[in-house]
Amino acid sequence: MSKGLFITATGTDVGKTYVTALIIKRLREAGYKAGYYKAALSGAEKVKGQLHIEDANHVKTVAGLNDDLTDMVSYIYESSVSPHLAANIEGNPVMMEKIVNDYKRHCSKYDYVTVEGSGGIIYPIRYDGKEQIFLEDIIKKLKLSVLIVAGAGLGTINATVLTVKYLESQSIPIRGIIINRYHGGTMEDDNLKMIEA
Repeated sequence: MSKGLFITATGTDVGKTYVTALIIKRLREAGYKAGYYKAALSGAEKVKGQLHIEDANHVKTVAGLNDDLTDMVSYIYESSVSPHLAANIEGNPVMMEKIVNDYKRHCSKYDYVTVEGSGGIIYPIRYDGKEQIFLEDIIKKLKLSVLIVAGAGLGTINATVLTVKYLESQSIPIRGIIINRYHGGTMEDDNLKMIEA
């Protein structure tokens, strides 16, 4: 089985896709067979009858991947809401078995598979009368460790420390924290110091 790493974040729009793309790009530049996988993506737009899968497309372009976009993501929803709600609206609920099988298929093709999460760590992927699946369930099922992406600005101390503490409470290994959009200065320097402390 390949080596896998799960990229999570302290919330939405802090740079998971950006970091994921760069990790895969650097691995590929170093000569490793590295691929991308995402269990569920919502907010895909139809452009000229084709679904535009923004996250996967960005990673594919930056990292130079040849995979078909729909092969890189197991569940794609048009509704621009959390995947669990999009699945309820569109009638295509996430199945853990499909996620496991799709991930294993990627592992058979690549030495390293970087898995991008959705939103923050406490994020529902499926929540209905039959089953409840959160990101942590996927991470545990795939036996992955986690890299946390956090913003550098105001509020990041609380969001980052809570994310770390929650992952620790679930016995999910943390490989590190990347502070994204760091520009330096009194507040951002102090944020780094306080997160470490």
